[in-house]
Amino acid sequence: MSDLSWIYTYGFLGIRLFELPSLLICWLLIVTVGYKFKVPSNYQVVLALHCLLPFILNDVLFSTSYMGDQFRYWEGVNAIRSGELGLIEAFTGGDNVFQASAMLALLPFPSPVSPISLGFYNTFLYIVLFFVLYVKNIFTKVSIWFYLLFPSMALYTALSLRETLILFFMVLTVVYARESKILKSILFIIPLYLIKFQNFFILGPIVLMYFIFNVAKKGMGLAKAVIISLISLAGLLISAPIAIPQINHFRAAMFVEDGGKAEEIMLISGAGEFVVEGLTSGVYFLSKPFIWEASGLLPLIQSFENLFVLAILFLITRKAWMKSPDKLAFWLLFMALSMSVYGLVVFNYGTAVRYRYPFFIIYVLFVCADCEIRTLFPNKKLPNKNPLPKINQ
Repeated sequence: MSDLSWIYTYGFLGIRLFELPSLLICWLLIVTVGYKFKVPSNYQVVLALHCLLPFILNDVLFSTSYMGDQFRYWEGVNAIRSGELGLIEAFTGGDNVFQASAMLALLPFPSPVSPISLGFYNTFLYIVLFFVLYVKNIFTKVSIWFYLLFPSMALYTALSLRETLILFFMVLTVVYARESKILKSILFIIPLYLIKFQNFFILGPIVLMYFIFNVAKKGMGLAKAVIISLISLAGLLISAPIAIPQINHFRAAMFVEDGGKAEEIMLISGAGEFVVEGLTSGVYFLSKPFIWEASGLLPLIQSFENLFVLAILFLITRKAWMKSPDKLAFWLLFMALSMSVYGLVVFNYGTAVRYRYPFFIIYVLFVCADCEIRTLFPNKKLPNKNPLPKINQ
C-alpha cells in the first residue's frame, strides 16, 4: 500500500486546507437541495455548521489514534481509489473494513488525503439522510431537532468510521418498510449484513414484523407485543444450549478487544442466567456510562449527554403512550431487543455509546412519526380572559 504519511508534512493547518473541496461539496449539497425543497434556513444553518465538525474533532478534541480504526478505513478507501485493491475484491473479500471502505469509495469526493477526510464523506451521508427524511415527512418538530442536535450522532457522523453507513442503511430500511416498499427495504438492509451483521439480525425480524402488522397504520397492539415477548423469551430458553456458547464467545472477544483479559470475563453458565443477564444488561446498556463510571473527559461528557437523552426518550415515550400505545408497543419491543443483544456482549462505555446511538435515532424518528409526537409536553390551554357568566340553576 502506498505511503500516506506525506500529508503530515503540511502540518495541522495544511492538512485542513486540503479538505476545503470536501467542505464545499457538503455546503453545495445543503444549499442546492435545501433551496429545491424549501427547507427552512435554520435547519440549513445547523447542517452547515455540522460540516465544520471534521476539522475540530481529530487531533483537536482528541487524538486520531483514540479511535484508531479510522486509519483502517482511510487506508482502505485509498487502496480502492488507487487501484491497489479492486472494488469487487473489497466487497467479496469478507473483511467488513474493506466492504465499508468500498461503499465510502463510491461517494463523489476527492480521494481522502488524511484521516479526517472520511469525516466529510460521512457528513455527506448525514446530510443526504436528513433530506430524505425531510422530503418523506418523517420528521416532526421533536425528531428533527433531535436529529440535528444529538451530540453522539454529531460526533460519529463527522469521524472516519463506518457508523454513519450503518445508520444510513438502518434508517432507510425502516423508511421503506413504512412505505411497504419491500424490495427497496431489502436493498438497503443487504449492505448492513456486510458491514454490521449484528444489526442486520436485529433489524431484520423487526422490519418483518413491521410489514406483517402494518405498524405505521394499525400499530402492533399491547397484547401482541406481550405475546411476542413471551414467545421470544421461550425461544431464548429453548435455544440456550446453542446460543450460550456463541454469546460467551462474543462476550470474551469484545472484552479482550476493549482491553480486558479473557480470564476475567464472567461467562454465562445456564439458561436462567442467560435470560436474567439479557434483561438486566439491556437496561444497563441503555443507560451506561453513569457519571461515576466515566474515566476521562469524553466518557464524562457522554455520561451527562446520556442523562439528557434518556430524559428526552422518557418524555417521547410518555407522550406516545398517551397518544398511541399500540404503535409505541412495537418500538418498545425494538428497543428491548436491540439493547439486550448488545448488553450481553459490549462492556466498554465508549463502544456502548457508539453502538447504541443508531437505535436511539431510529426510536425517536419513528416513534415520533408513527405516534405523531410534535411536542414533548402537554399543550397548556390558555385561560379564557372573558369567561361566560355562570348560570345559576
